Amino acid sequence: MKVTRRDLLVWSAGAAAGLLVTPVPWKLLDDTSIWSQNWPWIPQPARGPVDVKMSACTLCPNGCGMKVKMAAGWPVSVAGVSSHPISRGALCPLGFGAHQLNWHPQRLRVVRHGANPSTWNEARIAFAKACSEGPVVVIDGYPGRAASSVLQSFAKKRDGGYRVVLGSEPRALTPYEAWSGVSASALGYDLENAKTIVSFGAPLLDGWGPPGRFTRLWAERAAGNADPQLRLIQVEPSLSRTAGRAWRWVQVPAGAESALAGGLARVLLEEHMVSARGPMPPITLGDAAAQTRLSVDAILDLARTIATRTPTVVIGNDDNPAIAALNFVLGATGSRGGIVRRSKRAEPYVSADAAIPRARVVLVDASVPWNFSPQTDAEVFRFAAWDGRSSRADWLLPAPGFLEDLTDVPTAPTSARETYAVAPSLGKAQHEVQSAAQFLGSIDSTLAASDKTIHSRCEDLFRGRAGTLRGQEEIPVAKLESVKKFEERLWNGAVWVGESPHPVTLRCELKEWPAAVPSAHPENWSTTWQAPVLPPLATKLYRESNLREAPEKRTA
Repeated sequence: MKVTRRDLLVWSAGAAAGLLVTPVPWKLLDDTSIWSQNWPWIPQPARGPVDVKMSACTLCPNGCGMKVKMAAGWPVSVAGVSSHPISRGALCPLGFGAHQLNWHPQRLRVVRHGANPSTWNEARIAFAKACSEGPVVVIDGYPGRAASSVLQSFAKKRDGGYRVVLGSEPRALTPYEAWSGVSASALGYDLENAKTIVSFGAPLLDGWGPPGRFTRLWAERAAGNADPQLRLIQVEPSLSRTAGRAWRWVQVPAGAESALAGGLARVLLEEHMVSARGPMPPITLGDAAAQTRLSVDAILDLARTIATRTPTVVIGNDDNPAIAALNFVLGATGSRGGIVRRSKRAEPYVSADAAIPRARVVLVDASVPWNFSPQTDAEVFRFAAWDGRSSRADWLLPAPGFLEDLTDVPTAPTSARETYAVAPSLGKAQHEVQSAAQFLGSIDSTLAASDKTIHSRCEDLFRGRAGTLRGQEEIPVAKLESVKKFEERLWNGAVWVGESPHPVTLRCELKEWPAAVPSAHPENWSTTWQAPVLPPLATKLYRESNLREAPEKRTA
């Protein structure tokens, strides 16, 4: 019998349809999920009393609230906290599976010098010798912590440098530093009061900021409504999950985002759709249409749409100044529902992306993403909880893993209000570990320990008598009788939330339209997390929720 190409296509389509309605693929997926949660390297907790501790996730700077179930003193499961003021009960897949990370086969258990095992004492001697021979540069991934102040103080005392690796979310706020003189670390997005959000590639519904912040807003004010209270316009080359769920998707070629921002600003200014004044973009409407492959009428319609329902705020996926300047034209800088100044205390940081000249030694904190490699010829001491097996560091030093070290959690990068939380140590490592702050404290005994700095910060917040503590109940700080009570509540999972910001405290001045720069590819939790490993539960959640393979260069 002759089999034609058409017969093969029909048979393939029928087989695929039949496979979908049978339980075979779903059973295989279920079996794989069960198997991946029972890998032999995951220990079985001893029988004993079960307790629940409240804490904050420290895998990234967002600091989501979490309930940690403890069995015989070991964390065995993690869940979100619905009363948390920022994450509101949500966690990313990594957070749900974080309790498995400390037992991963790639856990860094011994000090390594090159390819050889070494000791902490040898590492201290080598580091102290290097510091005596020349400048030291310290690189931090989560600035603002108590541990960060230790790193910063050590670098300052040695006439060295303190640099910071910023993620895409805080990096998108850096253009406003030059226009306002205010550090990007002191700025945030007032999403709760916005009515229209124009996102240039930022994955707002797929891992942007604290997982529960925007997704909860979207569920409450937009999801399922033809004309929602909160409009999300996603500008992106491909139909991402965020673009597919947004109120409107605007497809433009990769690299044309700056042209669209300039074209929109020109329309808004020429047709007097906005009250704010700003420099006229040099790009013409025709050129913007040609570069974005949108019609002139489509750009005009989009400009009218974003100016109709205000407040409107624009969010970029990187530090593209043309996208940031569109907020200036819309009057969204220093206004309700736009970009606000949440703190007066934050200071600007020096980026670690630039080359590091004339340094004798570079110390890299465990909070720095594993794929970051400092541009230096200096001797590199790198702290890490997991061994990524591809670092150019001369020394690899075992750092505390998930919830194995006391730390504080300052305000999340995108938040419009100041917050402060504490993540106590809930478990003990099975081998000798040290944080970078502890290591530097052993080199210089005059440095203030992190726990003392946390206590001092709690005292300052209590004496300020402002804000509220939010946990199982909400209590104004002014009603607490002592700093001891204040600290006890923080240690038990409460979060201090500051007062609402005053938008007028942020004033920007933009004299000329910034030059166009290419935009970065959208990022989410799977591409920005700092460790080269994934816990099995995160792998399961990632595959089942997205129906796609695990990220490349990750070991499940």
